[in-house]
Amino acid sequence: MNDNKVLEELVRLELSSILQFREIRNSQVLSKFLEFVVEKKLSGQEDEIKEYTIAVKALGKPRDFNPQLDASIRIHAGRLRRILAQYYQETGHVHVVFIDIPKGAYVPTFIKTNEHNGHEVKLPSQLQPDIIYTETANEPLELRKKPIVAVLPFHNLSSDHSKDYFVAGIGEQMTTDLARFQNISVISYFSTSSYNGELKDLHEMKKDVNIDYVLTGGVRFINEMVKLNVHLVLTGNGEIIFTETYIRHLTPENVFEIQDEIVSEVLNIIADDYGIINMNMAHASPVTKPENISTQDAIYKYFDYSRDFSTEKFQAAFGALTSVVQTQSPNALASALLAGLYMDIYISDETEDRTLLDKAIALAHVSVELDPLCQHSQKVLAWGYLLSGKKEKSFEAIEQCIKLNPKASSIVATMALAYICQGDYIRGFKWLLESMHLNPTPPGNAKFSFALFYYHSNDYNESVKWIERLSPFETPFLKLMQLSLYGKVNNKKKKDIDKSILSLKDKALNIIDRMVFDEKLKMEIVDGLEVAGLTVK
Repeated sequence: MNDNKVLEELVRLELSSILQFREIRNSQVLSKFLEFVVEKKLSGQEDEIKEYTIAVKALGKPRDFNPQLDASIRIHAGRLRRILAQYYQETGHVHVVFIDIPKGAYVPTFIKTNEHNGHEVKLPSQLQPDIIYTETANEPLELRKKPIVAVLPFHNLSSDHSKDYFVAGIGEQMTTDLARFQNISVISYFSTSSYNGELKDLHEMKKDVNIDYVLTGGVRFINEMVKLNVHLVLTGNGEIIFTETYIRHLTPENVFEIQDEIVSEVLNIIADDYGIINMNMAHASPVTKPENISTQDAIYKYFDYSRDFSTEKFQAAFGALTSVVQTQSPNALASALLAGLYMDIYISDETEDRTLLDKAIALAHVSVELDPLCQHSQKVLAWGYLLSGKKEKSFEAIEQCIKLNPKASSIVATMALAYICQGDYIRGFKWLLESMHLNPTPPGNAKFSFALFYYHSNDYNESVKWIERLSPFETPFLKLMQLSLYGKVNNKKKKDIDKSILSLKDKALNIIDRMVFDEKLKMEIVDGLEVAGLTVK
């Protein structure tokens, strides 16, 4: 048997072994991807190993697949490179041949170990790590990562120790529920029991485990009253960046209800999309060129934008997320957030551009495939189905999204809006109230949801109040809705309709169609516009 045939057999044996590796075995996409490129290389058909052919011939994508609009193959390739590196690091047996897919192409390389005289083999893809390093003004080069949070045991500061179970339960539940939030990493509750929160302990936690934030506090019991003090502390310098006191009447019957209420409120303040940790990290994130930005920095730019929806912050977030999705390791959250930005443009522009929605939906599917447990992935998938008119699939994705973390108030509010836009006012209002219970300060999507709900209920004055709370946000749809409400409330024409609204006359129906999928509500909004003096076509 000649050398080529020997190598071919060795490669196929190695391929068979890799396909049994748990990370590959559990993914049909990656299995088909790897088999296709290896077999094409072995058969001398390297010209077939291209983004389009992998998509269509290996993964069953439609023939109109466009690599310029759909980055899924690049993302799968990044995952495959990372898992191959993991496979060779974890498997203990001797490998006669190594299979690698170097960056910048999809053609695999086959490396025989005897060519390296027994020395450790470094694959080309391992020599080009996906991690991006950035430099801040005050720090040396460091990895930009998710912030790491530890919940230290809460202390019972009273002489009554009969309720120590409540004190322990607070810390344990905070850790469990905190781990559901997508953009932070959480240390096991019991692994931090040796620390007591003193400054020297904080320094040790920062040095030994690289913990960024500590959540802790004290509890006092006086008769049937409980007083709980909660602190969020920076481990680097011991600064308290959040503190709050909760006083409740505690009985054996309501102990779990009180515990759940306090934990939910604390976590929404510190860990929600618009919470203290995200905002603190966003403002601390260094200013870097798009090509040098890390995935985590790009994610923080998105959350900074979504806080006030400024045009300038949108451009920064869009550029940063586009860069990391196209050039760095696959990341479900970054892909989901970029999909959300495409949807924002699609919904809010005066003129409909269907390619924006196509890009958003492609990214949403890629994001869910990367991590089906990512709540933001399920959120954008739900909206992708909504905007493309697939109502039942949208409802399924909404339910899955909420199930992943029903205590994330901003995402719960966004899912409530998705229900309402499709005419399911009962479930929409239920989750709106739940989001308000979790966080009494409603985000913009909750305000908009209330405005639509009360419009549907013919309570136009209440709808106006919620629209006014959205100021200074202005989109073509909101301008039309404000004018429609004027017609409904005053039952007469508006004398001086703003020119920017008059210019929307021929586009109004299309603008409304992209936001409201309940036919009855659409007609009501159109009726209000005509009463106010804007006849739409």
